Amino acid sequence: MQGKKGFEPKLFYNISLAKFIGEDHFLMKLDEILSLEWIRQRTRSYYSHTGKPSIDPVVLIKMLLVGYLYDIRSERRLVEEVRLNLAYRWYVGYDLDEEIPDHSIFTKARARFGRELFLELFEEILAECVRAGLVRGDGILIDSTLVRADASLNSVIEVDLPPEIYWRELDTEEERSDNPRGRKPKDGHRASQVGAIFNGEVDPEKLGKRRRDRNASYLRKRSKTDPDATMHYRPGIGGILSYKVHAAADTGGVVTAITVSPSSEHDTSELPALLSMHSKNLGKPVSVAADSTYGTSEALLFLQEQEIKTAIPPMAPRGQQGCFSKNAFTWDKEADHYVCPEGKILSRRGKNQKTGQIPYKARPEDCSSCPSRHRCISGKKAKARSVSRLDGDFFEQAEEFLESPAGTSLFALRKTVIEGIFGRFKTQHGLSRAKMRGLEKMEIQALMTATVINLKKLVRHSSREALFMLYARLKKGRKMSPKFVEVVSSRSAAT
Repeated sequence: MQGKKGFEPKLFYNISLAKFIGEDHFLMKLDEILSLEWIRQRTRSYYSHTGKPSIDPVVLIKMLLVGYLYDIRSERRLVEEVRLNLAYRWYVGYDLDEEIPDHSIFTKARARFGRELFLELFEEILAECVRAGLVRGDGILIDSTLVRADASLNSVIEVDLPPEIYWRELDTEEERSDNPRGRKPKDGHRASQVGAIFNGEVDPEKLGKRRRDRNASYLRKRSKTDPDATMHYRPGIGGILSYKVHAAADTGGVVTAITVSPSSEHDTSELPALLSMHSKNLGKPVSVAADSTYGTSEALLFLQEQEIKTAIPPMAPRGQQGCFSKNAFTWDKEADHYVCPEGKILSRRGKNQKTGQIPYKARPEDCSSCPSRHRCISGKKAKARSVSRLDGDFFEQAEEFLESPAGTSLFALRKTVIEGIFGRFKTQHGLSRAKMRGLEKMEIQALMTATVINLKKLVRHSSREALFMLYARLKKGRKMSPKFVEVVSSRSAAT
């Protein structure tokens, strides 16, 4: 017999929100392991001791966490979802008959607290991950990704003198003062570009900013609605207004540091900030893995000067392509030449002062009569085989560690771990596009996204199980930074 559901709303209900939600709900588990009571003490100085009570700052943070956890991109919609969803309402501490705060409280909170409170929240969750044993501490993985700005290309205008050109002109004046007679640089570069060449001395403030073409057309374009966003061009896509999010992650998939820059900045420009942020919380890492974009001479030297091993492919061509790879050629360090598989000499042919690349080339007569010519030289116009290497011990150290078992394993994790994190950032937590405008607000969005990624890992692993895993790694003799071991030991004892 066909049934018919009847429904007549009751005037009064005797229910329990927790019973309706269930113990297995994510927010129920999150509430059990995470306390945010410290936020009230941290934000007390922002409020007056008299007047009408404000919205509880813990409620603000919990509502934002809900929005980032469940990819609710509009704060207006977030308020509506919290009003309707029993689990959200229970987590933020509002009963069925209580009115949910207006969406304008989030704008006021960001203006009042700034980036610092959200950074502290990220660091506190990271500390909880350490206490739970989720951070391995044996190396970090670094990468960056583009995030579209919340601005249309119709808002882009040409500017007469952007900050990049202004600083370039200052570098030009400084260079002229060092060269009063106005002599042309020996390497043929314009005077305004001489300051952009790496001279072998690492300056963290200039890292990643030396090689940029300060006169590029996209640097002269700005958005009227979001001036902090910059144009970025990709083949097949064209230009987009965007930011660049830089992240460092532990090999276990916990985000340990995150920063944001305009997309016109080179990836290595945020390397000092990432390393500083990671070291502040977990101590200096033992090793770093990244793609070849980070394999500049300046970046490798910066890391290796701090005794950090680098599983980073050097950023340079590996010589002329052919069946014989560069590894088939033997470099004689004392004679400073390469020997090909047929025993012929490839002599040094100068040095590129800008890139640090040293080319080596065989004699045409040696290659013309070589029985392996068809296996070595590609292209009909090529008369002789050439290979190149990068000048500096730091390149050799980078390649040596990269080819070692530890370096190979760490570099392989980079693709699966850090790129997997970026994938979840964009597909599950709304980082494919900026929610707000301005660099500081973009930093807040990145920090909150990284925070919820770490929270999800924290909820999925019990503290006791993760702690046993960590001690097992320590007993196996895995090399970790001393500060990290000290932090883990003290927090484990407290637990």
